[in-house]
Amino acid sequence: MIVALNTQALRSLDDVRAFLDGNGPVDFVGPTGTARYRWLEATLRQFDYPRLKRADKGLLKAYVRKVTGYSRAQTTRLLAQWQQQRRIRDRRGPPARPFRRRFTDADVRLLAELERMHGQLSGPATKKLRSSRTADLPPQAMPVTTGKVRG
Repeated sequence: MIVALNTQALRSLDDVRAFLDGNGPVDFVGPTGTARYRWLEATLRQFDYPRLKRADKGLLKAYVRKVTGYSRAQTTRLLAQWQQQRRIRDRRGPPARPFRRRFTDADVRLLAELERMHGQLSGPATKKLRSSRTADLPPQAMPVTTGKVRG
């Protein structure tokens, strides 16, 4: 079941209070993805968040948590980001120093082919099959191995 939230009807803090109490007639459809950030920015602008008193900020924060599904900590972080920059953006990105890649694309393709041919195998069985299939390859073409095989 898809439910949509029409927050356009909520114009005042009293409307928000009624929504949180469950007394307000509102169609519920929560935003998803980056639409949440845009919705949050628009809501904070609409209610002029920086000028609200502490109790009203708490009310608006509870409303944002209910609609977006964000945790208390995440909501606090996003509100702080908006107060500093007047915008909210996803700050995640690639790691500054990623781990060295252990397997090449060719290794991954070879392992995927083995799994397709033989089904989901255990690590030692996959290693044994791979070593029998690559016995005639030169050492530099051998896929990197990890783990230990007993027996």
